[in-house]
Amino acid sequence: MFNIIFYNLAHSNQIERIIDGRKLSITELINANLQNGSLPVRVRKLMTSLKVNNIDPLGIERSSRWENLMSAIVYCLCGQLPLRQEVLRGRQIMMALPRNLKVSPIVEEIAFSLLPYILIGFKIHIDDRFQSDSNKIVDAVSFIVRLCNNPNPTAHSFLCAHRGKSISEKHILTDSVQIKKAQVALNMIKGILANDPWAENRSVNWYQQGPTEWACLNMFPEMFLQYLTSGRISHLLNLLEKHFIELSEVLNILDPNQIETRLVGLDPITIKVISFLSEKYGTLWRFKNFSDTMMQKDQLVSIALDITLPEVIRQMPFYSSPHSGQKYINKKSFYIAQNIERSSNLNLSHVNLIKSTIEKFFQIQIMHPTAKAVYETAFYYLWGKSAALNQKELSIGIDRDHNLFQYVAWKQGFNDEIVDNVHVPLMYSRRTAESHEGSALKDYCLRQFWR
Repeated sequence: MFNIIFYNLAHSNQIERIIDGRKLSITELINANLQNGSLPVRVRKLMTSLKVNNIDPLGIERSSRWENLMSAIVYCLCGQLPLRQEVLRGRQIMMALPRNLKVSPIVEEIAFSLLPYILIGFKIHIDDRFQSDSNKIVDAVSFIVRLCNNPNPTAHSFLCAHRGKSISEKHILTDSVQIKKAQVALNMIKGILANDPWAENRSVNWYQQGPTEWACLNMFPEMFLQYLTSGRISHLLNLLEKHFIELSEVLNILDPNQIETRLVGLDPITIKVISFLSEKYGTLWRFKNFSDTMMQKDQLVSIALDITLPEVIRQMPFYSSPHSGQKYINKKSFYIAQNIERSSNLNLSHVNLIKSTIEKFFQIQIMHPTAKAVYETAFYYLWGKSAALNQKELSIGIDRDHNLFQYVAWKQGFNDEIVDNVHVPLMYSRRTAESHEGSALKDYCLRQFWR
């Protein structure tokens, strides 16, 4: 009989009758879901016709039984039904596992306890090319292998600013983090860690920007300008503090399986990246044109120029056309005075924070576009490097974007420490367009949980 540790991954409340962190048999899990009166006819028919016993964990013999059971487990956990090709990716992952993981009882635990959370959490594709918002099968296998060599896994994820929408469709921060969606994203990671058969101690670190002078580095310049030009930087800082508190409350909830969860400020990571670049390229790196033909280019700079720079220019026109921002720079003193005057909190420390936040924004904006690309590349490069140096680290992307430069930079940092490592144990969770809603797994979204 297969067992699984349950964490609710449904965005609705349909399976709240099972407590998060409870260990139960697959049969018990399915029976609990069958009690749902609104269960779709197709799903009910699937569950009532299942044969749970004597299923080949690799899905080679009687493969349809394996596929039906996997589909049922996935639905029981998240309320979304996978397409057959998504289930096939699970069988392909199992077949690609190294030989030492294909032995009983480990192979059963991987197949029917761990794998369902991986299939729910991450879209998987079969070829070896990078695809945005999807992960290679070989990287999924590498992720599982990293788990088996790691008795004390700590999952690391970075978050962007929590974006909302104004009536005019301009970027602003949301009033509140969507707590239910944040809990589901956290449960996905907990489900992986709790069903990791090799783990002894488990933890999760999420990194979030707090209300500090570095606030502008984790949002589009256009978003920051919405608050700057309207005299609402104090409000922006208050929202960042509110978001941090809201997420902290989610991560401070005690877990029944003793999984430690922490929300950590991003400032130490930001300072680490800046210090790294200052040491590597000199203290004036922000003003350098890294595309200068006279400048020697290492791998990090090559990635920044060839892959990252187009993304920086596309997403941040402020950087690609520095003269367009000059009108704001000329009014810096005015903006500082305006934002202090319009703040409801005139405490000296808060006033100084408003001033330093605006000052930092303008320091960042005069950065050369190629330097900004190098900074963005270095962030993911150092994340990969850290994962290579610390075997216990698991890298799980839940931030909004998943671009080629992030993958290549992370892989370069990882491979600089682990030579000739072909595959990348970095997994980015599912993301769909905002308009996608439905009961299929392909419509399921976990990243950044503002949708």
